[in-house]
Amino acid sequence: MTLRKLALACAVTATSLTAAGGALAEFPSESPIRLVSPYGAGGAVDIAGRILSSVSGEFLDTRVDVISLSGAGGQEAIEYVRDAEPDGYTMLITDYGPLVTTALREDVGYELDDWIPIVQITEVAPIFFARADSAFTSIEALIEAAQAAPDTISVGHGRHLSVPHLPLILLEQEAEFSTVHLPTTGGAQALAFVLGGQVDVGASVPSTIQGSVDDGTLVALAVATAERVSSMPDVPTLLELGFDVVMPAWYTIFAHRDVPEERRAILEERIMAALESESAQALGQRTGTDVQPLGAEASMTAYQTTIGNLTAILDQLVD
Repeated sequence: MTLRKLALACAVTATSLTAAGGALAEFPSESPIRLVSPYGAGGAVDIAGRILSSVSGEFLDTRVDVISLSGAGGQEAIEYVRDAEPDGYTMLITDYGPLVTTALREDVGYELDDWIPIVQITEVAPIFFARADSAFTSIEALIEAAQAAPDTISVGHGRHLSVPHLPLILLEQEAEFSTVHLPTTGGAQALAFVLGGQVDVGASVPSTIQGSVDDGTLVALAVATAERVSSMPDVPTLLELGFDVVMPAWYTIFAHRDVPEERRAILEERIMAALESESAQALGQRTGTDVQPLGAEASMTAYQTTIGNLTAILDQLVD
């Protein structure tokens, strides 16, 4: 090879490497990142996404838009992200309900290993609640009334077998009572139904009901976690009340597996920094969202553990 050709080859190689490095360095650019939620606006998943959206500019150099696509039991959102260009600009934010529970029970257009957790935003506690002026100001009062008059008390809980619904099913089995289960599009609608008197009791998560508990409109009855939640320290766990129902969940940001690993790593690093910031932590406290982000590896462990646990629980319910 002549010196002229060698110099030209080196120049071409250097240009290619610079372009490739520049393309990586420019991600994310001014294009907005879309976090697509399978739930309606105003619910707890939406709130968690908007905490990140509120602090995104400083850490991701672009804005984050939270988009709610709640159709087809949340599958609309999952399919939207699945079919999007795998460039890291369109991701899924969800709990386990639409993504995992549905896939374990129905035919869906994806495999569970198609989804790679980027960051778990928070672990959440399913919580039961009622209007402060109702007869159900404790979980014991609810159970006693339901045992005395089976299938007369209504509970709004999100979708069938969702994060709040599964603990209700397990609690009814544990305490031997039955209620009327009313599915909703998510926590925001369950809250509206309780406040409006369409249902007697609700099941959701703390961030959805925090404001209404603080102003005295609602009373929180119990949480389905091993320990009390920091945002509502006076609310007992079902476990301490004598009911072995412990079923926390997570809100996690997922990318499709076809998104390049380099981009997933950038997203993980920057989203973690954003959620660990003082601004995000303050927003979490105000909304009742315990923002304790986990990175990709720990989030994957939680995801795989949830798949195993839900498989066993759903098999038990079918049996």
